[in-house]
Amino acid sequence: METTIKIQLYIFLTSIYGGLISGLAYDIYRVNRLYFKPRKIVTILEDLLFWIGISFIFFYIINKSNWGSMRGYIFIGFFLGGFIYLKILSKILFPLWVKLFNGIITIINNILKVIKLPFRQIKSLLSPKMKRINRIRKIPREAIGEIKRYKKIISNKK
Repeated sequence: METTIKIQLYIFLTSIYGGLISGLAYDIYRVNRLYFKPRKIVTILEDLLFWIGISFIFFYIINKSNWGSMRGYIFIGFFLGGFIYLKILSKILFPLWVKLFNGIITIINNILKVIKLPFRQIKSLLSPKMKRINRIRKIPREAIGEIKRYKKIISNKK
């Protein structure tokens, strides 16, 4: 009898752990939506993928800890774990996730600036030459336009 209580306690604790993992996944999802601000259809797809992922977490933990047997205390444990995460840990970890994403975005922007720097230098060097080339390219079009205009004038004088 004592071993079955220990096993059930272990299963209950793993289901709380699954709820905590689900809460962490929700926090990451919230930060993702904070930065990318998806439109309605993308939000629907992201929500669907999020809940599919949470269900995979749920069934994986049930399969590994309880061999797939569904009990009421497993659902209570998942909800309790998610509640604990959202009410206690999320207040601490969500700002950290935001700072982490800010840092990642800053690093990516700095890397892109370094990558773009040679191209900007080349563009600034070639810009005056490109203006001349563009002016030269316009000459035939303008000449053809002038020829057509004068052709109408000359053909009307006959």
